[in-house]
Amino acid sequence: MRLVKDQYLSIGEVSKLANISIQTLRYYDQINLFKPSYTDPDSNYRYYKDSQLYHLDLIKSLKHLGTSLDEIKHVQQQTPEDLLDFLNKQEQIIENRVQKLKDVQQTLLKTKKQMQDQLAITTFNEIYERFEDEERILTIKTQNLTPEYVPNSYYSSLKTTVENEGGVIPSRYGCIFPFSAYASLEEIRYDYVFTPLMSDRYIHNISADMNVSTKRAGRYIGIAFYFEADKYFTYYEQLRHYVERNQLSVFNEVYEIYMPTNYSPFKDDEFIVELKIRINSDIM
Repeated sequence: MRLVKDQYLSIGEVSKLANISIQTLRYYDQINLFKPSYTDPDSNYRYYKDSQLYHLDLIKSLKHLGTSLDEIKHVQQQTPEDLLDFLNKQEQIIENRVQKLKDVQQTLLKTKKQMQDQLAITTFNEIYERFEDEERILTIKTQNLTPEYVPNSYYSSLKTTVENEGGVIPSRYGCIFPFSAYASLEEIRYDYVFTPLMSDRYIHNISADMNVSTKRAGRYIGIAFYFEADKYFTYYEQLRHYVERNQLSVFNEVYEIYMPTNYSPFKDDEFIVELKIRINSDIM
């Protein structure tokens, strides 16, 4: 076959024009994805027609969308109508990926915020006030639980629910109990165990004893301490007396947050506990 120079391109010329490596073009030839128009039987040189380059445009576009080479070979046989249907499906796949990345980004930002808030606690065993943002939480109703013991089954139920919805759970949990003048630690009874939700993802499937709730934004009175069961009630009383002494109007829910101080399997477990209650600023 006699070649006319203006009609054919060498593999090197196609490589430059299409910004694809020669090695890739040879591989595409081997798998019958993009073959040269003519291969010289003596030199084994590959030659392509100008008109073939648009095939590479489609291949590159679909690869950019994450389409596998096998899928691209199938798409090459489709009509324009079929190709449009295929692209519509790819669009939905990409939208799902984008949403997943947004969830990951939210999780990252909220995890960082939690760590920053924990590191910002520089005053222990003393009362402090601070503004807190709104936070979505997943709660589970409890029965007859006290600060002395919370079965892992409650935490496991929260974790399983979040993970089954495609989310992740932070390494912290909390409990909610009524603000009241208790006589002893044994009188405190949790209403709920909860965990913060790390993204705005909607939770579809929850059990009857669970609920997606909100810890409201506002000014909070708080006290943080390293957990010791025999000192817990002393710190709670310190919080309660501060509220009464300053004649503060507060909402009735006390939020108790447990925060690990390390994540090493080779160190002893140690937790910071934060007790906090929201001020009713409408009455102040």
